[in-house]
Amino acid sequence: MTLPNLDLLVHNLVALCIVIVVLMLLSQLIVTAILRLSSVLLSASVLGDKETVKDVGAEFRRRVRRSAVVGVALLGLLSLAAMGFLSLRGLRALDLALAFVARLREDASGPFKTRLLSSVGIILGALVVDAVARAIVAALGKGLANWKVDEKRRESLAEALIRLRTALRTVILGGTAVLVAGELAPDVQRGVLLGAYILGAFYVSRFVANAAHVLVDVLFDRSTRLTRLESPLKYLGSLTHLAPITKRVIDYFVYLSAATWVADAFTPDTWLAQGGRIGIRILAIFYASRVLVELCVLFVQEIFLGNVDKDGEKENLQQRRTLVPVAVGFLRYGIYFSALVMVLREASIDPTPLLAGAGVIGVAIGLGAQAFVGDIVAGFFILFENLLLVGDLVEVSGVRGKVEEIGVRITKIRDDSGVLHAIPNGEVRKVANHSKAYVNAIVDVHVPYEEDLTRVRSLLASVAEKALSGQAGANGPVEVKVQELNEGSVLLRVIARVPPGQDEDLGDLLRERIVDELREAKIGAPRPRRAVLIESKIRVGAPPPPEPVEEDSGPPQPFSPPAADA
Repeated sequence: MTLPNLDLLVHNLVALCIVIVVLMLLSQLIVTAILRLSSVLLSASVLGDKETVKDVGAEFRRRVRRSAVVGVALLGLLSLAAMGFLSLRGLRALDLALAFVARLREDASGPFKTRLLSSVGIILGALVVDAVARAIVAALGKGLANWKVDEKRRESLAEALIRLRTALRTVILGGTAVLVAGELAPDVQRGVLLGAYILGAFYVSRFVANAAHVLVDVLFDRSTRLTRLESPLKYLGSLTHLAPITKRVIDYFVYLSAATWVADAFTPDTWLAQGGRIGIRILAIFYASRVLVELCVLFVQEIFLGNVDKDGEKENLQQRRTLVPVAVGFLRYGIYFSALVMVLREASIDPTPLLAGAGVIGVAIGLGAQAFVGDIVAGFFILFENLLLVGDLVEVSGVRGKVEEIGVRITKIRDDSGVLHAIPNGEVRKVANHSKAYVNAIVDVHVPYEEDLTRVRSLLASVAEKALSGQAGANGPVEVKVQELNEGSVLLRVIARVPPGQDEDLGDLLRERIVDELREAKIGAPRPRRAVLIESKIRVGAPPPPEPVEEDSGPPQPFSPPAADA
């Protein structure tokens, strides 16, 4: 390859200078147009105060000028590389430009010129729209920065703005590519259109899902104030725990809708588009059933437990608390079963044969699982016969504790150690209920034989009546009976009727009062009576035995082991 001559190099260098000057002029014109348009839009904006709009405008102008300088520099480098390539090939840049212009003039119909000018106009318009969108998003960010929100909510809003900016830029670039490729081959047009649809749907879906998350957080945070209202809106304040599942359902719904839209745009009336629609309806059924279950739980609790303060009967309240889980369980199973039938119908599956088969299978399982059926039947009898109630102190199958829940199949009892026992209802053979009507507080007192039993019994009865006089429900008779005759005392038993579940506490109170009264009445404690016989070998009237005389054994002898026996 021969080196280009000096005349060709000078020619292409002059062309390069002309291109750089044209690029600078065009960039200046474009920057001026963009800045004027943005100033008009920002001056009419209501996104913030004047200082905020002024700061946003200054920052936007700096970004536009910096982008123009970078763009001119890149295009200048590309022009320099192009001039070098033309010089090596021995071509003159100005001659090629003049030939191109002449070709445009000679084109009678002007399709090429029209396509070129329209493409340039579309690209310039896309740049202007992108700059305006960037200014609007920046103004939104400045306006939202002045809101008084917590740091977590501020981060969510900032992420939503970033996704909004990305979605707008993707839509603008995709639309520009589709418009520019309008005159290309059909296969190329379809590929560009498919790529634009997919990218646009994805980024727009990301922004919509993020914005929906922020909206859900705001709504559920504000819904806690509704619990103080005396209207049906107060139930919305009790649904804050549905926020995570609501966000997940929104994500699935948005992305599935976007995928269905893309599939319907390119392959309408196909299984892919129809499957997307079916999936959207199934999501709606699932979420509606979940919300309906929560609403039913709230309504059941309101019906059974809404008038707790008005109903003073403890047993009535316990019955209501016992029936709430059972009613909620039936409603939950019924709603989910109905939702399953609706889902099968949406999937074009007739549920009638399945329901018939499920009935046959249920009968077979019932015949094989007799213990399971027995637990359910026993649970119904426990509920109907009112043997147990939530909160009762009972002894069932060797477990003593309070009943926490009575289900159709199992009963849950928590003992004194805090251990929760789940007992199948079929194993509830014998029930000892300490919470029905009344129980007896029993106190045993040992009295010496020397005391007057009539006086002591009267004293114990009066002490028990005084101690229990201020206790609600402890209005039964007090009995003092002689229970046992021991070797050193008489056992008196004090029996007092007290409310269910209070026998231990009131028994402790009775013991304390009895000890104080016995001490004030100077009734002594019992003493054991035992006779100890000591056998003696000394005869009466015999002289005393002589005292032992100590003998001097001399100096101490050294220790020597004893001699062995012969």
